[in-house]
Parts: sequence; structure tokens; C-alpha cells
Amino acid sequence: MRTYYIFNVNKYYKYMYKNNPFKMYKIFEEIYYSKDYDNIKTFRVMEEVALPFNKIMLNEYIYYEYKLKYGYKRRDNIHILNTDEKTTLRINNYNIKIETDSNYSIFFDDIKSYNTNLFVCDFENKDYFWLSKLNSLQKEYSIVK
Repeated sequence: MRTYYIFNVNKYYKYMYKNNPFKMYKIFEEIYYSKDYDNIKTFRVMEEVALPFNKIMLNEYIYYEYKLKYGYKRRDNIHILNTDEKTTLRINNYNIKIETDSNYSIFFDDIKSYNTNLFVCDFENKDYFWLSKLNSLQKEYSIVK
């Protein structure tokens, strides 16, 4: 089971770290592993680096892409796809969380076309990438690096 967090990086940070995703990952990793006593500081860093998602628009965008597909369900901000892959997508204010049983979620394709400043992190497997740089070869072989 893989858990991906997708962040909407602001244009300044995208420009600064587009060729150095490791540094971008380290910023989000520090936020992810921060302790409770750092909540205010952590939230300020998140506000500086990432932009909030428009949850209403994104929910409707995903819903209209998948509403007629077999195995798709939606509950508020949670989208569930139960086909060849079992995937849950949850839209939060500052991230999208995807839990999937495959290395490549079909949701990546549609989210990728929604915005080009998206950065994906899998903190458990120390995997990270700019979603816009994910190519079809990686998709075909289910390789995400």
C-alpha cells in the first residue's frame, strides 16, 4: 500500500526547486514529521511553500471525470476507485492524499492536467517527484522515481 501526498507548490518555490526535487521533498518531510509543539511554525511554513486547493472545484473536476466509471464512489472530499486498483483520494486544504495498492494511481493523470505545480511525496518510501515530469514510460511499467 502506497500513500502519496500531493502539494500545490507556489510559483516561486516551483521555480527555485524544479530541478532539485530532493530539496523540495526535504521541506515537506520536515513539515510531515514535525511535532505538535511546532504546529504554528509548521503551518506558517506550509502557507509559505504551498497554496491551498480549491476543494469545491477539484472535487467537481474529479467527480465529473469518474462518475460514470465502474467502481467509483464519492463521499464529500473522498473519492474511492475500486477497480483493478483500490485507491482512495482525499482532498484536504493543503494536500491531496492518495492511498493506493499500486505504484501508479490512475488519479495522477487527471490531477496532472488540473495543475502543473504539483509535487508528490511518499514519506514512508522516501519517494518524491514533480507530477508534471511523470512520463508515460513510468506509468506503463508502474515505476515512480
